[in-house]
Amino acid sequence: MRAIIYIGNGTQLAEGNAEFRTFIAEIRKKRPETIQELGFLSMSYPTIEIACEKAIAAGADELIVVPVFLFSAINIKYEIPKILDSLTTKHPEITIRMTKTFGFDPEIIALAKEIILETNINFTNSEAVLLVGLGNERDNEPANRLYNVSQLLESQLHLPVFHSEIKGEPCYPKTLEKLVTKFEKIYILPYFLFTGAHVVAIDQERLHLQKLYPDCDTILCESFHYHPLLEQAILHKITELTG
Repeated sequence: MRAIIYIGNGTQLAEGNAEFRTFIAEIRKKRPETIQELGFLSMSYPTIEIACEKAIAAGADELIVVPVFLFSAINIKYEIPKILDSLTTKHPEITIRMTKTFGFDPEIIALAKEIILETNINFTNSEAVLLVGLGNERDNEPANRLYNVSQLLESQLHLPVFHSEIKGEPCYPKTLEKLVTKFEKIYILPYFLFTGAHVVAIDQERLHLQKLYPDCDTILCESFHYHPLLEQAILHKITELTG
């Protein structure tokens, strides 16, 4: 019997974890599997191990693990596989497969564009868009992926679109400070799935620079949250793996 295990990163903000649970509850309705669990990588309960063990106890002999992450980094490449390898050792009769991340998929690009357009952007030469991802100091792949996203959006919006990272390069505070000296309005899009501490930090830095550079108007866009396009992207990844 096949089971689906949805993995969230987890956040210190209760509303962020609650939003993830609500989102997964909607996705579960679109899948035929009777066993579907969710687990968090860190800071929240249940853990990935507990979610998988619960599915196995319910009779699952095949686990489709779905990391609900935009890009692959250390957690996707090493942390989650290490946990799954331990489960395989403990339950050699269980087949475990993991889907790919989806931050560069057409649905997510379309969603990012939609969020930016909802700000009533004016499309003048004095405006620019800044994408902000989490990034990773030990892995350049997330930053490279976000750069590719920025190039795609720039070609579609016909506006300058820049990218930055909280935990990598180009550094978000430094990038934003450079942009506020060049443009009259900056639209900041947190490239995050749900509300969390990182989005709060992004806004705090925006407000700080807004005071220092009052001639430039900085606007914080919504992060992705629950959206049909996001749902489609995740369901598409599951279908790719399960056929």
